[in-house]
Amino acid sequence: MRRRPAAATSPEVPAFRFAWWMSFFATIALVAILGLARSAQAATLAVPGLATPVLAAAPAEDDEDEAETSEDDEFEFEECEDEDESDFCEAEEDESKRPEAPPECLLSSAEPTVSAAPNRDRVQLQVRYKTSSPTTVTVDYGLHGSKGSLFLGSEKKHFGRSGVLRLSEDLTEAQMTRVMAAKGFTVRLRAAAVPRYCQSLFDRQLDVRQATPSGFSWHEAA
Repeated sequence: MRRRPAAATSPEVPAFRFAWWMSFFATIALVAILGLARSAQAATLAVPGLATPVLAAAPAEDDEDEAETSEDDEFEFEECEDEDESDFCEAEEDESKRPEAPPECLLSSAEPTVSAAPNRDRVQLQVRYKTSSPTTVTVDYGLHGSKGSLFLGSEKKHFGRSGVLRLSEDLTEAQMTRVMAAKGFTVRLRAAAVPRYCQSLFDRQLDVRQATPSGFSWHEAA
């Protein structure tokens, strides 16, 4: 009985098996690496007390400083242009430092107010006063403003112990235009036969303007 001859072993078989095993081990190693990476990530997220850092918002830039508010035209004072009206230019006065008038000045207090009625072209000066003794007082006043200065009159009046003096002036249309553009009024009261140092105690600057039913009025700042 004849034996079948054994098949010859192919030289490619060992090389194929080696490549297969290498691929198998590489796949296992990759799976293990991915598994370790996921475990490490999960452990990091599970650690208590760790929080995602929050970026602080950038502080908003400060708004630019507002431009200084300019004074209203009614309260700005300009120098007088006319020589005969220069006495009514602005001379600012600190009311809080005004000294009390001594008895020899005769006038004790004076609170002037100027009102304007444009529909009648009329201006009125009102002075509420007190005196230590009745006396004759010279009262003059004028305005200064964007339309120029204007002298409004001077009169001598007898002042009793107390009372209210009222002086009215009828104006032209052009003069009334200056009044309505006035930024302030200067009122001066001079009692007769008093010491020289008493004169400046009753110079008043009326630079506060207010609307009234008939027009406008000006008085001293509080």
